[in-house]
Parts: sequence; structure tokens; C-alpha cells
Amino acid sequence: MSDVTDRKYIKTKFEGVFYRLSSKKRNPKTGEPDRIYCFCYTDAQGKGHWKTVGRHSEGVRPPMVKSERAKFIAEIAVTGVNPTARDKVTIGQLVDAYLEWGRSEGKYVDQHYSQYSAHLKAKIHDLPVSDLSSGLLSNLKAELLATPTGNTKLKKVAGQPNVKTRKRKTLAGQTVNNIFSFMRSAINRAIATGAWSGVNPLSTKGGTWKMVKANNERLRFLTREEARALLEDLELRHPQLHDMALLSLRTGLRPTEIFKLRGQDVDANACGLYIIQKGGKRVFVRVPEYLIQMLQAYKRKPAEPIFQQPRKRTAFDKTPACFQTAVRKLNLAPEDGDSLYAVTLHTMRHTFASWLAQSGRVTLMELQKLMRHKNITMTMRYAHLFPGQENEKLSIIGDMLA
Repeated sequence: MSDVTDRKYIKTKFEGVFYRLSSKKRNPKTGEPDRIYCFCYTDAQGKGHWKTVGRHSEGVRPPMVKSERAKFIAEIAVTGVNPTARDKVTIGQLVDAYLEWGRSEGKYVDQHYSQYSAHLKAKIHDLPVSDLSSGLLSNLKAELLATPTGNTKLKKVAGQPNVKTRKRKTLAGQTVNNIFSFMRSAINRAIATGAWSGVNPLSTKGGTWKMVKANNERLRFLTREEARALLEDLELRHPQLHDMALLSLRTGLRPTEIFKLRGQDVDANACGLYIIQKGGKRVFVRVPEYLIQMLQAYKRKPAEPIFQQPRKRTAFDKTPACFQTAVRKLNLAPEDGDSLYAVTLHTMRHTFASWLAQSGRVTLMELQKLMRHKNITMTMRYAHLFPGQENEKLSIIGDMLA
């Protein structure tokens, strides 16, 4: 064995299983030096190594070490990954590899990586994945939920209707979920490629890990007058942002889908767009002809982003700040800062769905298809907006009592 020191390893009757005598600790029952059991193995380069399993005083016995050695060697044979090396693989290595792969596949990973970098990277990037215990993850989740965002919101003081105080806002539950989902995807990718083996500590299937129960369903959608006023203001303030907002309002596209649009994604013949939706899947969406003309007017080359940041000539990765400037100018922002009623670029998609539901001209299933929701549960949030006869039905009881 090339890495054996002057320690004396004593062979047992089991192949590859040895023990050495502790120079410091004695067995409390016999008073003799405690036995430290280990096994030997050879790596792919033919280099020999020792791996310690445990002490006799802790209940470890040679047959147990034999079994551990067999599993250890079998794992190397099946996965090609040395379990010892696996235990040294850091979260940062898996995250960086996943980020590179995600970008090459056109997946939406940069925003979640930015969230991870801002709030968790400094704490765990160099930590071995094998050290991600349930206790550590729970502590990290609690710390993130208590992390201040730097923003404040007004809060009414009980019993004093005219008095308000400013409350420091903390990281949203959905943001926390985004960070852990990003990490979970990175580990799953590493398991799939053989870069790491084991059970994903962030798995919610049969494990102890639980995501934050986040309520991020926005309740606010625009009226016709508010939408017109916002679009008029954006047209003067930021023409590209106006076009992005109009495109979302007329088609229900997500902001991230709009940011990724390239010249080659516009199909004038079929009057539609090829978009990359959440999960990286490319789908075709029909749009009104005048919107096709609006996008073609940018005269982008096939691989160029249609909407480009000034001077950088790169795609937008977030909504320009002047959107909120327009929102505040038009008094569309909630006074108490409640994020459920906040107006963002995504509100245009929410308004698209809400107006369709209110029209009474589409069914819930048709709305699901237009919104490209994976399941009807996501569309049910708009069910209350569909015209109904609830008031007439409720009057039945009144008529019976009369």
C-alpha cells in the first residue's frame, strides 16, 4: 500500500479487512487498546488506500467492515465514482457545472443562480454535498426567510388609523424555494451524469425536506383604463418596454419568454412565435398580425435578441427599472407594499388571463391552453372571474322564505 505509514495494520480472517491498535484510547470493558477497523482497496491507477470504518468500542466488528468494503468496491464498479472522492465533491462544483449545462441548453437558470449567489453562495459553495444534512438545510431555510431585502413597506398601527410605520421586508418564500430548487436541480443533474452519487438531500419525495409554503399568486390585474395609461406612459419612457408589455398583454407571454425572443423566432407566414417556456421546451404561440409586424420592425438578425439592452446589445435579463417608475407615477402600486397586489411586467400576463375569463367567451379548459398551464389547478385561480349566475341562485333561498 503506497500511502501506508509506520502504523501497524493487523490482518483479520476477512479479505482486505484490518485493524490497528489505538495509541490513545482503550476499550472501557477490557482495558486493552481499542481496535480501529479499516479496509484496503486499490484505485483505478493501481494505488492502494486505507479507509477507516470505526472502532471496536463503538460496536464495529470485522464482518461489518467486510460488508462495507464490498459495497464500497461495488459502487466504484457501477458508477465509476470513488465514494471517497464523492464525499469531497462540493456544492459549488455541481452548481457551476449545472449552470454551464443549463445555459448551453437554453434553460432559464441565470435568475435563480443570481438569487443563489446573493443569498447562499458564500455560506455553502465550498461545502461537500455529503455535508448537507436535514438540520443544516432547515437552518439555512430559516436564515433565508429572515433575510432582509433592503426594502420596506408601510404597516398600519392598530388602533391608530392615521398612523403608519415602515416594516423591513424579508426574502419572499418563493425566492427561497427558487434557490433550493436550483440547488436540487444541480444535484439531480450530477447524479444523472455520474458526477455524484447518493440520495439528493433536497428531494421532497419520501425525504424530510420541505419547501416553503409560499403564497405568490398575484391578485392584481389592470382595468382597461389602467392598461391604456401604463402603455401610453411606457411608449414615451421606454419604447422597447412598451412593446414587451403590449406583447404580454395581448398574448399572455411571460416576461422571461419575451426576453429570450430572437429574430428567427418570428414566423410571419404562420403568424406566430417560437418561444422557450419554463423548463426549456420550445413551443409555437399564435399572435395578432400587427404584433408580428411590430417585432419585424426591429430588423434583427436570426440569432439576435429582438429586445436588447441599450449599449450592451444583449437580451434583457430583468424588467427595466423604469417600469416601476411608471407604475408609481400612475399610482398603480399598493400603498402597503403588499407584493400580492404589486404591478409588475408579469401583471400583463395576469391581466390577459383575467380579461379572457371575465369575457365569458372562453372556457376554463381553453384558458388553460392559452396560458400554457401544465395542469388545470394553475388555471383555477381565475375561475371566480368567469361570469356566473351565483346571485340568481342565492336568491332562491330568499324567495322560499318569502
